[in-house]
Amino acid sequence: MAHNCTRAFDEELISGYLDGALPQMQAQKVRLHVEDCGSCRSLLSELRTLREAAQSTRFTPPGDDEWPELPRTRPSRFTRSLGWVVMIAWLVVVSVFALWRFLTSTGDPLEIFLMLGLPGGLLLLFLSVLSDRLRELKTDRYRGVHR
Repeated sequence: MAHNCTRAFDEELISGYLDGALPQMQAQKVRLHVEDCGSCRSLLSELRTLREAAQSTRFTPPGDDEWPELPRTRPSRFTRSLGWVVMIAWLVVVSVFALWRFLTSTGDPLEIFLMLGLPGGLLLLFLSVLSDRLRELKTDRYRGVHR
């Protein structure tokens, strides 16, 4: 949104004013400013229109057959689980082998990077996701809520 207020004014306050999230003193300052500033008055009007449009938009939830995105059949669950076991086992074997090569040889730094880079990167990504998921388990208010 192009907005050119003639005075220095924090435009985020207008959004907070519209949401009713400002303390009384700040809300009064915004109201007085909007009364005096045509540009800010126009911005407030545009934000009101956008807010009304967003609130009147209806969301059609997916059908029951689309919730959740987990495997639905026993063979599907088995193959997914087996796939994860194979991938984790591969990662462990490659990581141990790369670490052994790193510790037992004084090879070219590029070779060492190439041997440790992929398993190390995958391990770091896996740990990052695992950390987020474990933290989410503690704070997710909707855990266990299924449609």
